[in-house]
Amino acid sequence: MSTLSHNHGAKTVKPSRLTRARNKVFIGLMLATPVMATLWIFNFMLRFTTSWFPRHLLPKKVDDLLGGYLLQLIVLILLLLVLYFLGELAHNFLGKRLYNLADRIFSGIPIIRNIYSFVRQLCEWVAKSRNTMFNAVVLVEYPRKGCYAIGMVTANSDPAISSKIKDEDGSPLECVNVFVATTPNPTSGFFIIVPKRDTIPLDIDIADAINLIISAGAILPEKTATGSKNSMLQIIDSLIMKHRSDEAEPSAADQ
Repeated sequence: MSTLSHNHGAKTVKPSRLTRARNKVFIGLMLATPVMATLWIFNFMLRFTTSWFPRHLLPKKVDDLLGGYLLQLIVLILLLLVLYFLGELAHNFLGKRLYNLADRIFSGIPIIRNIYSFVRQLCEWVAKSRNTMFNAVVLVEYPRKGCYAIGMVTANSDPAISSKIKDEDGSPLECVNVFVATTPNPTSGFFIIVPKRDTIPLDIDIADAINLIISAGAILPEKTATGSKNSMLQIIDSLIMKHRSDEAEPSAADQ
């Protein structure tokens, strides 16, 4: 009798239909949000970059074609051509002179110069991240033994330096120059020289390593040495398995 009462007390409550429906709606929302947000941001950027165009100068039929999106795409292509021309112009002396002139003008206007300086620094950081000098991503024991940090190899160490670093037999070790970036600003960090045998290569891209450092480890690389599955699908699969286990537990308790 006591055993029956004990089993009756341990019986769990089966999730209601409303709870199961809410879980499925949540999973669907998590799957649809990245796509919907991407389309919304693209639409916003398309309207933002083409809103300056004097559409009233064109016939109304042309403006209404495909709901106005065709005209916006044409204007966007023209804008990209203008940016391409500016990039081409920057390769010669005249383009550099024009940039320096505009830089001095905007840097000298009160209030405007604060906004201009911030945007310029942001663009400089993006440009530097594209023109990276890093060769590989490695793990190094830093700042002490047993504690590892993500570093980026810049080059092999100069023989004049690496020849001073020797192994147990007194032979010079092959060393590499490693940049250990700081969080959350990866443009600053520490330059260290490490024996190549003491580095642990990582199978991740430079951009993924920088994102990992900026986010303090919150943003994981999309592709790692263990596989390349979509992390969102992995999370969704774990949620589905949890919901199924929650629904299966009451059935086991009923038996």
